[in-house]
Amino acid sequence: MTNAQLTAGDTALNYEDHGRPTPGTQPLVLLHGFVGSTADWAGVLPRLAADRRVVAYDHRGHGRSAKPGRADAYTFDALEADLHAFLDALGLGPVDLLGHSMGGVVAQRYALAHPGRVRSLVLMDTAPEPAGGPLSLLMSPLGGLVRRRGMGVLGTLVKLLPRPEPAADGSGADGGLSAEQRDRQAAAFLDTDPEAFAAFARELRSYPALTARLGEIACPTTVLVGAGDKALRRGVRQLADGIPGARLVVVDGAKHSPQTEQPRAWLAAVRAHFDRLEGRR
Repeated sequence: MTNAQLTAGDTALNYEDHGRPTPGTQPLVLLHGFVGSTADWAGVLPRLAADRRVVAYDHRGHGRSAKPGRADAYTFDALEADLHAFLDALGLGPVDLLGHSMGGVVAQRYALAHPGRVRSLVLMDTAPEPAGGPLSLLMSPLGGLVRRRGMGVLGTLVKLLPRPEPAADGSGADGGLSAEQRDRQAAAFLDTDPEAFAAFARELRSYPALTARLGEIACPTTVLVGAGDKALRRGVRQLADGIPGARLVVVDGAKHSPQTEQPRAWLAAVRAHFDRLEGRR
């Protein structure tokens, strides 16, 4: 495993490079979501890399990547350009792209702009247009709050969230965040530039809809979503209906981050995507 930084365009990006090329496969590139990092994949990345090369990096303003500290440096155009420069810097392509949440929007945009560089897509808990909802309404005031008081205030709020309670049917935890999830999210907040938080919160509320262009995505696509991710139910259905041949997989017992909430089911779904793609039963 390589953990390093490279300069992609005008930005220093922290990345991890796992596994090695295997005949019949292409590199898998993981794009994390808003206020995330490569740590989002820690529990599943080594297993994904057992039979292929897997690369993950921190978006600008997140994790250990560069933090320009200017609102105008944080746009979806910049994230798309970073991905293109990153792939060029490592000499990657075509690749399989897996994008989570905000990373899924970047993956959609990139597949539309550079179809020859993308062999397949896995779009997880994401949407082709702003999802709206109650959480979206909180983003603007939260952006102002972190600009005034820093990201630590959000870490404190996360630690105050309820712990999960046993589900009524006895199948496991229901609601809330586990201690591990709270600690990981609190750490991710501290590793995010306040300007990036405010700017990308705004971008997520207002980015131009891609819905009308989904029919242009010709590569094999799997759409993954946690069964409890209510805010994105409409968005994932739009993706599954709009992308020709796309398959929708709903991960029971998960919400917005199935790779950490139900890692076995998530890995099975991702492996099924590659089994179909690479002709395995």
